[in-house]
Amino acid sequence: MDDLIASTGVHFRALTMPSFMDNILMQLGPIKTKGMFFSPIDGDRKLPACATRDIAAVAARLLLDPSWSGQGHVAVLGPEDVSFNDMAQVMSEVLGKPVRFQQISLDAYRARFVELGMSAAMAQGMTDMAAAKNEGLDNAEPRTPDNTTPTRFRQWCEEVLKPALLG
Repeated sequence: MDDLIASTGVHFRALTMPSFMDNILMQLGPIKTKGMFFSPIDGDRKLPACATRDIAAVAARLLLDPSWSGQGHVAVLGPEDVSFNDMAQVMSEVLGKPVRFQQISLDAYRARFVELGMSAAMAQGMTDMAAAKNEGLDNAEPRTPDNTTPTRFRQWCEEVLKPALLG
């Protein structure tokens, strides 16, 4: 879609993000009842993760900046690269109970999306994206001070995840 918009010639900046910390909220049920969360991505692969509030702050800053013209992208990488095993450790500490990460197969991942009502094509697209992330897609953009945002995963867990689990 970004390419289609850019092809019109309008001044355009696409935000490019890795995984959103907030996507963990889709797994509140298993975190609460089983102390687990799941993904087909290797639990030790360190990837950038950003909070949606940081994405919103970058978008607002860009929208209010009248000095920019042309076309390009702006990466929003969060403050650090973390693995799912790192996330499980932080969640355990913040929640005061054990939480562990469990890697699942790509087939199980795809099947879960279909179970949730996604079309087969969309489920395959999500699965292909996870496979690409596991191969390093999210590590392609070099981290710089300009694309590093402030919300750490621990802070996000304290301010977003923990209240969501308790609420």
